[in-house]
Amino acid sequence: MKHCLSVLAMCLILLVGKAQQASAPEVKEFEMFWKKVHAAIMKKDYPAVSKYIEFPLVVKKSLSDTAVSTVGAQEFAVFFSNYLDMPARDSFINKYGLLKSRRDLSEDDKSMISEDAATMEDFEFQKTDGQWKLVYVYATLPE
Repeated sequence: MKHCLSVLAMCLILLVGKAQQASAPEVKEFEMFWKKVHAAIMKKDYPAVSKYIEFPLVVKKSLSDTAVSTVGAQEFAVFFSNYLDMPARDSFINKYGLLKSRRDLSEDDKSMISEDAATMEDFEFQKTDGQWKLVYVYATLPE
């Protein structure tokens, strides 16, 4: 009986999560935003990337620690350059190579978009004053 209740609870959680996903226009809006951010990242145009960030940017640097730090606008270029050089998962040499392959959103990415928040790779975005902004980065090494 307990097993059935826990399975039912998990199903309800998944259904509620699916019900809160963004509508097609909201996904399209985030998709257009992501393409702009992606283009700036690929050019390593840090001033352009900065326009899409809510500073101070919150950064988690360790999977084993709950502590976070913040990065201000003045330190962003150095931080992000180091972030892009970090090793990445799978066959990618670094985070830059991984992001290079992520120009278009996958179905999994689209499922992680709500009306005012989105998660993609190491990034969490929020809508701030009607504009999408990067607010959180998981700058952690792969396990």
